[in-house]
Amino acid sequence: MLAALVAGACRQAEQRSAAATSPVAAPPAAPAHPLVWDAMEKTYAPKPDERIVAFAFTVTNTSDRPLRIYDIRPSCGCTTVELPRSPWILAPGEKGEVRGTVDITGKPGELAKMLYASSVPGTQTLTMILNVPEPDPSARTSNQQLALADRQAVFRGTCASCHAEPAKGLMGAELFAAACAICHASDRRATMVPDLEVARGPRDRAFWQKWISEGKEGTLMPAFAAPHGGPLSEEQVASLVDYVNGQFPSEPPQK
Repeated sequence: MLAALVAGACRQAEQRSAAATSPVAAPPAAPAHPLVWDAMEKTYAPKPDERIVAFAFTVTNTSDRPLRIYDIRPSCGCTTVELPRSPWILAPGEKGEVRGTVDITGKPGELAKMLYASSVPGTQTLTMILNVPEPDPSARTSNQQLALADRQAVFRGTCASCHAEPAKGLMGAELFAAACAICHASDRRATMVPDLEVARGPRDRAFWQKWISEGKEGTLMPAFAAPHGGPLSEEQVASLVDYVNGQFPSEPPQK
């Protein structure tokens, strides 16, 4: 009896040892996505005077059946994408191109903009890396001198592409981001531009209404209301007043 038990134990030990040393089968590799792009990531260095960067990605259907790209969704509002047709169905072996633009106004440094391409085989992520040059300091100084001489100049000529055009049709928080943040919320905010997070005195709706509508003589602050030569309608000014009045402190910090 003892001999039989010992023999059985030995056989079990041999089986465990064999199982431990046997190669483990690797999990099956995920099938390659049948929609193959010319690149999953592209890099571009805009020129100093560029404000809108155009891009394109090309895709090929490598499968043996038609495939539909339902949507290509950008990661943020400053990026637009245009599909070549709707619905966008690629036949086997067919190539297609998606085009888009990125608004880089006031965004120096490295930007990463993602595009999410949705199809039945699965969502793919395309990336645009933009190395936006820093603004020319001498040009900035020149622009400030022009603004001191004529506050409303920021809404005309080449300045309008940064200070007027982006604000068209926007309201509230989106309007602030497009028309105000470029100066007041920039990490390169000029020293003469007030930090809105710090109240120098009491600020109520009337305070914001006057500053936004009329600006202030002898400063860089222009008048944004249309009756004073600005680009904003009465409704836009009201929505901006509502936003800043609720967003920023109404009283100076306690000492």
